[in-house]
Amino acid sequence: MDRNEIYAEIFDEYRREKKAAERKSEQLKSTLYKSIPRLSEIDDEIKKSGIELFKSAVNHGDMQKFEDFKNNCNKLRLERQNILKNIGMDEKALEPAYKCKKCSDTGMTGTVRCDCFNRKLAQKYYQLSNLGDILERENFDNFKYEMFSKEKKENNISPYENIKKITSEAVFAIENIENKPLNMLFYGHSGLGKSFMCNCIAKELMDRGYFVIYMSAYKLFSTMTNVRFNNASNAERETAGLLEECDLLVIDDLGTEGVNSSTVPEFFDIINTRLRAGKSMLISTNLDVTDIGAVYTERVLSRILGNFKIFKFIGSDLRIH
Repeated sequence: MDRNEIYAEIFDEYRREKKAAERKSEQLKSTLYKSIPRLSEIDDEIKKSGIELFKSAVNHGDMQKFEDFKNNCNKLRLERQNILKNIGMDEKALEPAYKCKKCSDTGMTGTVRCDCFNRKLAQKYYQLSNLGDILERENFDNFKYEMFSKEKKENNISPYENIKKITSEAVFAIENIENKPLNMLFYGHSGLGKSFMCNCIAKELMDRGYFVIYMSAYKLFSTMTNVRFNNASNAERETAGLLEECDLLVIDDLGTEGVNSSTVPEFFDIINTRLRAGKSMLISTNLDVTDIGAVYTERVLSRILGNFKIFKFIGSDLRIH
C-alpha cells in the first residue's frame, strides 16, 4: 500500500466517522422534534430569519434589520435552551459528537493536517509493519513480573525488583507527560525486556491518543540518510517529516545500525531538535552508557545524561527460558 492509498483509506474513515456522528445527531433531533414540536419550530424560524437577513443585507444593507434579526435569534435560542434545560439536556447535546473537536472529523484544520490525522497515519504504519499485532501482545496488561528472577544481582537488587522500579517510573512518566517530556534510555544486554517495555509505553500512549513513532535505529538512520541525499521513497520522506511532530519517538536497538559519518550528526540533530521542542523520546540500546559517548560523541552523551532518565536492565536472557 503506497502513501496515496493510505491517505485515501484514512479520509474514508473520517467520512464514515463524520457521517455517523451527524446521523446520530439528526436522529436525536428528530426524536426531540416529535416529542417537543416547538423545538423544530424554533430551528425553522432561525433558518428563515437568516435567509431574510441575507437577502436584505445583499440588497439594502439594512442595519436595523440586522439588529432585529440578532435580537430575535437570541430570544429563540434562549427559549430553546430553557426547553432543553427543563428536560435535563444541554444544547450541545444536539450537536454532532465528533471524535475530534478540533477538525470536526475531517482530518484537516484549514489547509494543515490535524493532529488526529497524524495519529491515524502512525497507526496505519504500525499495522503495515506488523507492529499493530506486536503491541496487542506486548503491553502492560500482558506484562508478567514473575518472568524476572528474584535472585539478587548487581547492587544487591534482583531483576524482579529492578523491572518493578522501571515500570513504576514509566507509568509515572506516562501519567505526567503533559507536564514533563517522557525521556528515557533503556540499556543492557539482549533479551532483558527493553523492547517489550518500549512497546508497553508506546501502546499505552497510543491508546490515550498520543502520536507515537516507533523505529529501529537502523530504519531511522537509513531513512534520514536517504532523505539527506535525495534517495528517499515517498514513505521515508513522510516519516522524516513526522519525526519532529510526534509526541513520542521510540528508537529501538540503538547501536545496531552501523555508525557512519552521517549517523552521528543525524542522531544529535534529532535529539537536540526534540529536546528544544519539549518532545518525548524513548531509546533502547545494548550499549553501555560510556559506549554511547565513544560511538556517538560526548556531545550526544551530554544531551542524554542531562535530559534522560537512564535505566539499566539486568538479569539473564528471558528468551531462552
